[in-house]
Amino acid sequence: MKKKSLLQELITLGLTLMVISVVIGGLVAFVYETTKEQIAMNNAVNADDLAVIMPGTETIEDFAGEFEANEVITEMYRAKSGDEVIGHVYKMTVNGYKPGLTILAGIDKDGNLVAAKVTQSSETPGLGALVAEEAFISQFTGKTTAADFQVVKGTVANENEIVAVSGATISSNAVASAINEAVKFHKQNILGEEVVEEKAPEATIETLLLTGDEMVEIEGEYQTFEVKTAGEVTGYIVITSHAGYYQDMPMTIAVGFDNATKKISNIVVLEQNETKGLGDVIEQEGFQQLFQGKDTQELTVEIYSGASESSKGAFKAVNQAILYYNDVLMQGGN
Repeated sequence: MKKKSLLQELITLGLTLMVISVVIGGLVAFVYETTKEQIAMNNAVNADDLAVIMPGTETIEDFAGEFEANEVITEMYRAKSGDEVIGHVYKMTVNGYKPGLTILAGIDKDGNLVAAKVTQSSETPGLGALVAEEAFISQFTGKTTAADFQVVKGTVANENEIVAVSGATISSNAVASAINEAVKFHKQNILGEEVVEEKAPEATIETLLLTGDEMVEIEGEYQTFEVKTAGEVTGYIVITSHAGYYQDMPMTIAVGFDNATKKISNIVVLEQNETKGLGDVIEQEGFQQLFQGKDTQELTVEIYSGASESSKGAFKAVNQAILYYNDVLMQGGN
């Protein structure tokens, strides 16, 4: 038999290797195509995360495409054990002190929170990053969802309250806000419940901590009310607006003035569009307390819980009201 030349052997070997490569490549492509959906599901929420936020899950299926896009909820899945849906899993991405804070939350069939987990964070080490630690995030475990979660400092007084990480109120609020968004979506779209939005605060004698029996609106540069007691003007409520973080969406604040003491009785944020979990902390009672009992002279800005631009906008609105109170109302004008 005629011996093959070296060239012929090389050509034969090359063709053989090429055929093998094509076959293997085809097999890999086939396996990938048939399993890519499950691979994507497994990568989306890993087993360790599911063990925390939805124990007993065997498979998950994406149902985000059934709803309009949500700016906070980036992914959503049905969690199943066999054919039974045992709960729903939501992935949220929000801005904390820094962008890209990602939270997972598991909600059971009854609409209660199973648990939550921070899966990605660029928050400050030793401060905001601590929202991922058990001491903070475990506060959400097994919680009912009858009311929005509220971040507080110190000790809790109600079931829905979560103690903030010391020195990291922004990060703490961001996590709570993200979970609240998931709960709200779940109630509306999965449970079919009507979610009643919290009633906006009003400028009243009571909310401004004033004494009186009558409010009378008067004309002027700003919306203003005389507060009267037995017909005598004993205070004023002045409503002003100023931009906070968003220049095109100013906040509106009511400021109460007590004529007897010439001090601010209280402020109420009537309207704001500041960032959830960040600038919207100006609605908290702690922010109001920065103004209560202050003299009616221009106030120096105090940054509240790291919400710098929102704080500045609110102080500027209050200072506008103080100037109007001193230079117009207390001079007998309007």
